[in-house]
Amino acid sequence: MSREIIDRDFYRWSVYGLFVTCNTFGFFIAMTIGILLPSIAAEFSLSPTSQGIFGSSPYWAYILLTLVITWWVTRYSPKVIVAVTMLLSSLCLAFQGWAPTFFFLLIGRLLFGITMIAREAAGPLIIRQWLTQREVNLAGGVENLVFGFIVSSGILVTPELLDIFGGDWRPVMKILALVFLLLIGLWLVLVKDREITAEVQKNGNTSYVEKNNQGLSRSILKKALSYKEVWIASFGFCGAFMAFTSFNSFLPTMFLESYGISLSKSSFVAASYVFPGGISGIIAGYYIRGKEMRTPVLVIAGAVIAITFLGMTYTENYLFLLILGSINGLAWGFFPILYMVPYHLDDIRPREIAVAVALVWTIASLGLSIGPYLTGYIQEVTDDLRLSLRIVALAPITVLIAGLMLKLTENSKNGDIKFPDKKCEAIL
Repeated sequence: MSREIIDRDFYRWSVYGLFVTCNTFGFFIAMTIGILLPSIAAEFSLSPTSQGIFGSSPYWAYILLTLVITWWVTRYSPKVIVAVTMLLSSLCLAFQGWAPTFFFLLIGRLLFGITMIAREAAGPLIIRQWLTQREVNLAGGVENLVFGFIVSSGILVTPELLDIFGGDWRPVMKILALVFLLLIGLWLVLVKDREITAEVQKNGNTSYVEKNNQGLSRSILKKALSYKEVWIASFGFCGAFMAFTSFNSFLPTMFLESYGISLSKSSFVAASYVFPGGISGIIAGYYIRGKEMRTPVLVIAGAVIAITFLGMTYTENYLFLLILGSINGLAWGFFPILYMVPYHLDDIRPREIAVAVALVWTIASLGLSIGPYLTGYIQEVTDDLRLSLRIVALAPITVLIAGLMLKLTENSKNGDIKFPDKKCEAIL
């Protein structure tokens, strides 16, 4: 392999890796709020339901605005999208650090969620600019690995920052705003845009003809939403994310109140079910290049995640909690297999992929949003946080169901069975 090819491969994966890093820092802020939540709740005297609303607030924006924002921002280059949204994210974090009341804090978190939506829209365009079709699942694995490393590291570092500032969450927000500014600088200096090329290779790796300034038409939107596989993937993520955000938001509180486990020790349990998913995800993404083996992976992962989340509510043995967390994390290796479903659809173009992925995030965000709110509400009604977490722990069974439905859809296309052909254009 020539030096030129090595350098080219290193650069294109570096571009994608830096994008994933920028994007993941948004999810790091959204998903590690459970560490800061006890301090925030104490300052503003928040009820469990209010805590749940605050924890899920970025994802309400996903539900309402993802399709519209994706439709709009993908007319611009990925470099511009990422730079602008990172700047706005930094301003939102600084605003939250200043917020004098809970109302302003909630507004800042909602606006932060909108910046996450817009930045996410750049992902499919970057993948089609720099990666081949055979590298799609691996790209999902890389995203899973970076997510696992950054979010788990953040879970471990955030309690230490909180201790440094004497339990004051506001300086932590402001430091994170500075991190976003640093990432903007790296992005602007290191990344260049590349036109999606007109090249169809004989080995099956296909890139697509599309100008970056080409607008999305209504027909593209309709086509992107007409694939039943996209709706199935969305359904699978919905339950998994419902449990994930619920446990991220309330597990530290449950450990502290029920088991006397400190926030620092709780952070190790949370990290134990975040980081391993990155490792198993990149392995799954590397070895599963297309649709093969995705059903067994999804069926096993859905069952394991539900069982291990449930197990965390039945034991206060710290070592056992770490073991359960690690097993749970390994099962999250399913992520690139399900997330990359839109990339493997027949006759789908890059901007249609962006809209399809936006639909996945819209419906998945129902789980992200409903999870913490439902957990807080059940706790308020029953006065039992463990019971509420046990109920939500069963939600990842949707991953198992999605795996079976994708297999059924695949068989129907091969002519093995009859499957209802229901298009989704009606929603438009």
